[in-house]
Amino acid sequence: MRPLYIVGTQRDVGKTTFCVGLISALRRRGLSVGYAKPLGQRVTTHAGKPIHDDALVVSQSMQLGTGETGDMAVALTSGRVEKEIFDLRAPELAEKVTAVYRHLQDRNDVVLVEGMGHVAMGSCIMLSAGDVARLLGARSLLISGGGIGRAIDDISLCATFMEAKGAALMGAVINKVWPEKYTRVWDVTSKGLANLGIRSFGCVPYEQVLASPTMRQVTDKLGGEILCGADALENRVENVIIAAMESHHMVPYLKDRALVITPGDRSDNILAILSTSLLDKDTRSAVSGIVLTGGFRPSGEVVSLLAQSKLPALLCREDTYTLASRLKDTVFKLTPDDKDRIEAAMGLVTEYVDIDAILEGLRE
Repeated sequence: MRPLYIVGTQRDVGKTTFCVGLISALRRRGLSVGYAKPLGQRVTTHAGKPIHDDALVVSQSMQLGTGETGDMAVALTSGRVEKEIFDLRAPELAEKVTAVYRHLQDRNDVVLVEGMGHVAMGSCIMLSAGDVARLLGARSLLISGGGIGRAIDDISLCATFMEAKGAALMGAVINKVWPEKYTRVWDVTSKGLANLGIRSFGCVPYEQVLASPTMRQVTDKLGGEILCGADALENRVENVIIAAMESHHMVPYLKDRALVITPGDRSDNILAILSTSLLDKDTRSAVSGIVLTGGFRPSGEVVSLLAQSKLPALLCREDTYTLASRLKDTVFKLTPDDKDRIEAAMGLVTEYVDIDAILEGLRE
């Protein structure tokens, strides 16, 4: 069976999450699955070996053994790309990537290879998605973000690139489709891609939990001091509120598991948040946590009330705008211990992607 190369039309379209779901679906069919992300920039050392951050997540969340996870062939750490461009050793690098695949091929029924951010990444060292897919004799599956016109255009552009490189394109999956538009997007994109000679293997709806970090993940990203609520860091954040207005104007925005960012010296806002949280009897909590900015530590009485509320409260030195901007630009990747998101990924791929058709394509 030929390997399957998973590649995105853009960065952060959900390739790694899709791989988790696909591995689960293939295992349910009794198949052993190998996985590798042989090239990339975000590198972690695990068990004495370099491994891509995403590969570590997939490996640990899916409990892959050594014979099911490939090593990192080319770690493109800071300065490495420039060095490789001036001392280009394309055949040597290609052989390293091929060796990773051969290791997995001998031990598994199906091998998934995840590409870098988008199809052209790696071109600078002659290892774009098209180059690697051709090198491995893989069938390629494009993962696109949601939408209609843009999704079709992005897939068309990437398909042209892959085919120009001599890579075999299987088709595409459109990810993160708004549920209320799902039927329309599925119908139109399937037809639009068919018009281009590209097969659609499914549309996966947007699932809020996949885009919702826990307070623990927010805390790890922002740093700072945890004032209280350490036992509630698994609270999930679905939206972010910047509480710079008067407290009576802020209260209506406190809903749907909000993370509230407010200056630490705004005791009125903090007390209003606590009142809302205490009055909220719904299982869907209005507030998941608080970030206090400017390095301003609230008074002892306010801190005591925060502790009694059991809401996570994080004290940071940065100003409100800086912290809000950091969160806005952050994509919270899947983590091995995030069981809710892992289960969601498994369920979505199983339900909305034509797994049997993918397998049929790998056998051709």
